[in-house]
Amino acid sequence: MTTAAYTALADQPNAATTDAARHQDRIAQHTGVKVRTINHHPWLHAQIITLITALTSGTARLCPHIGASPRVIHTAAWAPGHLTCTACVSALHPGVAEDSTCDRCRRPCSPIYPGMAQTG
Repeated sequence: MTTAAYTALADQPNAATTDAARHQDRIAQHTGVKVRTINHHPWLHAQIITLITALTSGTARLCPHIGASPRVIHTAAWAPGHLTCTACVSALHPGVAEDSTCDRCRRPCSPIYPGMAQTG
């Protein structure tokens, strides 16, 4: 691989991470959610490990637009291992029962407080 090709490839994860942050900020502004930084959260870390395991074991369900190039992808706590591109994110819409169930404790509750996280 040439130096130029390596540099271009190395820039792609940074560009995807920057794009993900832009999407997250836009969603937060639209919904009025406050953005805060958490360096490590055990439950979120476990969700990321589940996602990585699905990807590395070949059990992840990917929308047809996800390829080998780094890009923004979406998943949901209620759909572990299901990844979509931004255009297909509506495929992650929860059912009625899931939409009133806490993702962490798995008990029905009202109201549900939404959250989102970014890793990259």
